[in-house]
Formats: sequence, structure tokens, C-alpha cells
Amino acid sequence: MRIVLVYLNDEKNISMGAGYIATVASNVGHDVTFIDTAYITIEETIQNILAGKFDLVLLSATTMFYKDAVKIAKEIKTKGKVEILLGGIHATIMKDAILNECRDIDYICVGEGEDFIIEFLGKYGTAAMYEIQNLGYREDGVPTVNPIREATDITTLPRFKYELYDQRSIVVSPPYAPKKGFCYVFSTRGCPYNCSYCCNTMFLSLYKKSFLRKRNIDDVIAELKDLKANHGAEFFYFGDEMILFDKEHVTELFTRVHDEVKAPYGCMARVEHITQEVVDLFKTTGCGYVGMGIECGDEEFRKKFLNRHMTNEQIINAFKLLRTIPDIMLTSYNMHGYPVDYDNQLLVETRKLNAIVKPDIVQMSLFFPFPGTKLHDYCVEKDLIDNDKLNGVTEYFTHSVLKGR
Repeated sequence: MRIVLVYLNDEKNISMGAGYIATVASNVGHDVTFIDTAYITIEETIQNILAGKFDLVLLSATTMFYKDAVKIAKEIKTKGKVEILLGGIHATIMKDAILNECRDIDYICVGEGEDFIIEFLGKYGTAAMYEIQNLGYREDGVPTVNPIREATDITTLPRFKYELYDQRSIVVSPPYAPKKGFCYVFSTRGCPYNCSYCCNTMFLSLYKKSFLRKRNIDDVIAELKDLKANHGAEFFYFGDEMILFDKEHVTELFTRVHDEVKAPYGCMARVEHITQEVVDLFKTTGCGYVGMGIECGDEEFRKKFLNRHMTNEQIINAFKLLRTIPDIMLTSYNMHGYPVDYDNQLLVETRKLNAIVKPDIVQMSLFFPFPGTKLHDYCVEKDLIDNDKLNGVTEYFTHSVLKGR
């Protein structure tokens, strides 16, 4: 089949989700065209799809880019007959609403899609297609969502085709990244926590404990060597949500990155996982960057409202321990614009805590009520969301979607 996969976004970054779907579809023999809208307008994307005369259109969209997916689907249906499959976190969370409200989208993938897409493409156009797990569709106009298959065995994933992406997304440097030659990679998938503002809760409810997985380290090391040799990567950032959950895995991984790839690295971490043992590992294996979430400086609010149970003392100690690593660069992730009338005081506390831990980079985002989260439900219940603002937002750094903000 001739397929086009559109990754809807406006940032120079890599989506492992969209990239792996394109990778596995290509590997089983389909002719896949990959479009990253960071480098092309929606109007140009539509024209390219129509000109390509594809057999099937795949759209990958987060909540913020769902409206663009709807626009593309509507335009395609107006001018052609090709069918459209939508995947991504928004399709998983809002499956019923999408099938009810957007008739231009024919199918959705609920949950992870690597195994699903191979089966879907293999059975496309047959009656057997409607029995595929993870598939959402309409039966006689009635929305239907099939049962969900087990979480993907990520040890079986093929080599990720980084070449699908523009080189500017594969390797980035300051001011768009904290380090020169910064390259996003991953070694694990999943997170066991239920933060009240995070969409991870939906995937955790689907897959339970099986959601937390790790790759074969041999495959990761081979991937990093290729990225260094063929793409000019100089610094590898493990953006895994929970890479430190398995100490044995990261000890071997980071040691081999140092010894075999011979490149510095960084990772994202939770402060609860930063111990002297971890810091010693970082020191001996060349860790040069760590990003950790503070989110809010008010410990009680963070615990009760955000469902994050680390203490301010743990946050301070984690940053202090990491500062013993020579030349380490640290980022703190924070939010403000919470749906409470004392948000300004929370921001004061957040600034105070950041002043104590002194990160090199303070990333401050605005709270966004993602569907499928507890805080989204809270905002809906309190009628706090401005839908006009919601429809015009594609990021959460400059504009709040709450009323009166």
C-alpha cells in the first residue's frame, strides 16, 4: 500500500511514536511517505496528500494538534475518497468523542500502535479488519472500540528510522537545546506514577504494571553509535519518563555509553531516585545533564493537588547531590497558572524553591488541562476552561486556556 503518515507538531523534535509507526509499516513492505509539519504548513500538507494519491492517510496528533488533524481530514474528504486513521494520545483519550463528532476520520488507534498498524495494514479492506484489537471505528454509524492488546514488547522493535526526520530534528544545539549536538534517544517506556495533570494516567489504566518496559541494551548502544557516526550526535539525552526505575539496567546502559559510544549523556529523573549511588554512577559514566520536575514549590499543594509526593527536602537534596558532579547542567521543570485562586502565591513558593536549588535552566510552563487527567475533570466540573482559547493554543508556555487568565 502507498501510505502517508503525518506527524502533527510545530517543534523541531523527534516523535518516537509516529516514527516507529512509519518504521514498522515500511519494514513490512508498505510504501510510506512521512510528513513532519514542523517544516511544512497544514495547507501544503493537504496539497501533498491529495497529489500523492495515497491508499491510506495516517495522522498522529496530540491534543493540541487535534484541530489540525480534523482540518486535514475534512479537506481530504472534500476532495478525495481516501480513508483516514488517527493515532496518538488524543485518539486514545477521546476515542468516543472523535468517533461521534468527526465523521471525516474513519478509524482510530487506541493505545500503542506498533503491533496494531502491522495487523491493520495487513487486513485493511477485509472483514477481518474489524476484529483487530485497538481499533476504533463505526459499525452502522455507531462508535465501536475493540479490546486493547497487550503493551508492545519494545525488545522486538526494529531499528528506528531516524532518517524519516529532518536532520534539524535529529540533532539540535543551543539555543534550542541545552548542549551542543543534543540528540533525543530512549531506552525504556512507561511511567508508574499517576500525576493528576499528566496523560500518562490513561496509558497506565490501559496497561497497568506492564506499561513499564526496557529495551535491549545492545540495540540501544548500536543505535547511539549510528547516530554519532552518521548524524553527528555529540550528546545523548535519554528522555525516558522513568529511566532510573531499574538500577541494574541503567548501570549497564550508562557504563556502556561511556565505554563503547564514548559520548556524554543526560537524562530526565525524579528527585526521589537521586541517591548517592546514582550520582556516583553519573560521575563515572559522563552524565552532563539532568532534568527534574519541581512543578510547584508548595509541598502540600504538590502532594494533594498534583499527586506528587516528594518533599521539598528531597528536591533540595537531589539538586545538592547532583551538583557534586563536575560541570553538570541541571534543569528544573515547573508550572504555574493552576486552576486555583491562590496561584500567584504558589508561584512565589516555586520561585523560592528554585532560588534554593539553583538550576542552570528553569523551565516554566503554564498548566494545561489535558483530557483524561484528573485536573481536566476538575476544570470541567468548575467550568474553568475557555474553549475559544483552547482552540487557538498549540503550546503551553505562553498562553493559559483557563477563563480569566
